[in-house]
Amino acid sequence: MLRFYRVWTILLQLLIGVQFFLAGYGAIAAGAPDEAFSLHIMNGRAIAVVALLGILFAALARSGGKLVGLMAGAFGLVVLQSLIALVSVAGTVPGQIIFGFHAINALMIMGVVEASGRLARRLIAERATPEPVAQPA
Repeated sequence: MLRFYRVWTILLQLLIGVQFFLAGYGAIAAGAPDEAFSLHIMNGRAIAVVALLGILFAALARSGGKLVGLMAGAFGLVVLQSLIALVSVAGTVPGQIIFGFHAINALMIMGVVEASGRLARRLIAERATPEPVAQPA
């Protein structure tokens, strides 16, 4: 299950990479902002679902609370992304400043998911290494 979780984190990282592309696409697309960012919003929802399922898969991997906590942190940051977008008022300086944290938070999500994947990879390697057998004296 831990290997599956590792692949799941890779899927989540790919979705996050696509999300950055879609943010850039939406920023320069013609038309209404709702239309321009519709793919970005849909992919963001997919990221939320994948992160939420990641919490379950981390728990099923039985690898300790740190892995579950990292994925729960990633999911919490994804929820925070939506709150930042909701609270910021377009066209106002305070709104734009608040929205600037949207990009910073996205980098934090990427970092937490990466840390979770690295921990999973390390745990896989530790489980694959046989424990040394004590030699009788």
